[in-house]
Amino acid sequence: MDTEEAGGERESPARRRGQGELEAQVLSVLGGASEPVTAAWVQERLGAGLSYSTVITILTRLHAKQAVTRTGRGRPVLWEPVANEAGLAALRMRRLLDKQSDRDAVLSSFVSVLSSHDEDLLRALLAESGPDDTATPSDRPER
Repeated sequence: MDTEEAGGERESPARRRGQGELEAQVLSVLGGASEPVTAAWVQERLGAGLSYSTVITILTRLHAKQAVTRTGRGRPVLWEPVANEAGLAALRMRRLLDKQSDRDAVLSSFVSVLSSHDEDLLRALLAESGPDDTATPSDRPER
């Protein structure tokens, strides 16, 4: 018998996390650490009932995206953030841009849909970097 028929409420299925949500949560936990930490430490602080292997998978993906570093080849492996959530979003944007054949058109389309506030911020950031700045975005410090 359905729980609704018995006068109870129907239990909703567990909510699936959006793409990148777990990565953002892991980065947030790592950002709160004062030193490199183990995957078990991250798992404990996530408190979402995630398995150890899921946490390792997320950390490995973040490592492949250069958003975290890992130290040591033996046990324990220690993890440390390189990028925060904003940095991870920037890495994703950069990867998407790198896959496009017409970068100029993509950037032009992106800028055309920015709010006036975002346009002003982008102009200020570009002016701050200066015309002689030859560093690639991955070489620049995060803001």
